[in-house]
Amino acid sequence: MTVRQKRELLILVAIVAVAVVAGSFVRTCSTAETPSVSRPSMSPRVVATVNNIEVWSGDVDKYSRATIGAMEMNGEEIPNIMREEVRRAALSQITEEILLVEGAKARGVSATEEEVTTFINSEFRSEFDSEEEFLKSLEADIGLGLDDLKKMVRSWIIREEMLELFAPDIEIADEEINTELKMYEEMLEGHPGGKVPPPTREEVAANLRRQKAETEYALWMDTLMASAEIEILDPELLAPEPMEETASSAPKEPGHQYHAERPDADGQPDDTEK
Repeated sequence: MTVRQKRELLILVAIVAVAVVAGSFVRTCSTAETPSVSRPSMSPRVVATVNNIEVWSGDVDKYSRATIGAMEMNGEEIPNIMREEVRRAALSQITEEILLVEGAKARGVSATEEEVTTFINSEFRSEFDSEEEFLKSLEADIGLGLDDLKKMVRSWIIREEMLELFAPDIEIADEEINTELKMYEEMLEGHPGGKVPPPTREEVAANLRRQKAETEYALWMDTLMASAEIEILDPELLAPEPMEETASSAPKEPGHQYHAERPDADGQPDDTEK
């Protein structure tokens, strides 16, 4: 796999792994103890369940390795504390992928095997002389198998389709476009490369619509997270508790079943034990 091919694949991994960034965390569970230095799982085991779907240690390790590889390609040094965050963020990513597929299916959105294969063929397989070379490079350079790549591509396609689903209902006011254009003009003024024309109104409108669709998507995902049944079985994958504890932030033991608060009829959180 050439440097360019590897970089392109890592960029795809980074795009798909929306949750895998510095500061990402498993938003639905926490613990008062600071986890020890994370390490790859020595044997396959279930580390969490999401709506009764099992998440295996090997999947978390693969996503973590791919993400760290993307960061190292940019010349970044990855300290141990960041590797801990990456593993927790990898679980968060897997969790969101599971909920994304479920939630999108309920709204009639999915990605077919043909769509996934077509994307992989056009973006990656075409760069290799044989299937054997493609699979070997995928495993050796990225640490992913074909099924892993298919899962990531499928999630990416579904996410893009959900953004398109939200976009038509978004209106962009002329004032918003004017404000953005003014910002671009100020940024490009005195550009060292010479005079650079600002984007067109249509380009600015499309960019604003995309941004707002991303916000709608995030709110929708938060709703899915809030109603999900998530159980984290590996204590190292529990997010650290904030420094200041309150009466409502009692430590949760590993294996604790998280029941998200759901609003009752008047819109207030219902704290009744399920």
